[in-house]
Amino acid sequence: MKTTLVQIKTLAAILSLLLSAFVPTPSQSHPVVTQYERQRPVGHKDPSCKSGFQFSFTTSKLTVFESREVVYELSEHAFCEGQVPDPPWGATWDTQPRDSNKSVFRYTLTVSDFAQFRSFLDRPDVKSTESFLNAGPGVGDFKIIIRRTSGPQETEALSLMPSHIQLIEHPALVHLVCRAKQMARVASHAGEIPDWCEGLKPLTGKTLREQNEPGLGLK
Repeated sequence: MKTTLVQIKTLAAILSLLLSAFVPTPSQSHPVVTQYERQRPVGHKDPSCKSGFQFSFTTSKLTVFESREVVYELSEHAFCEGQVPDPPWGATWDTQPRDSNKSVFRYTLTVSDFAQFRSFLDRPDVKSTESFLNAGPGVGDFKIIIRRTSGPQETEALSLMPSHIQLIEHPALVHLVCRAKQMARVASHAGEIPDWCEGLKPLTGKTLREQNEPGLGLK
């Protein structure tokens, strides 16, 4: 009898392990959208550097998962004048190079907010968003990956300039960036929404889902 009980317990333990391997935790859920952000280095005086001058910049990654979980990773990088950061700035979108200090923040969207966000991603103007490559000054570099059934939709914005006529007339890319920045602010309980995210030209038209469910209108 004891042998039988031991066998049953062993079998139950094995089944439990097998089931846990196939049940995803929120962090293992499939991503819906990922936005990378990369800011340019800013210099300031620092007596700890031999040159007396230090440069610092930030990179971040925000991911929204199908589980409604939002994960925001923020890395701060610093290097003395005359040194090269590892890896060099602009060489990668990675949020955790060896010379960085990284923070991770999490929160979960409400069912309503997640539904509105998915509806926003399904808008025709968001689906047709094009990359913006600017050689002049801007508010940062961004890379956005939206997972769709047809394959990932990747959009890059280098030196994003919200005041550019192209983005004023077709603001879907800026709306997308600002949505992610709002989520990052909520997750980290810090920072402010940039001024350039205010007063954006409204997106036109509605998705089929918004037409059928008026409560899903854009905020």
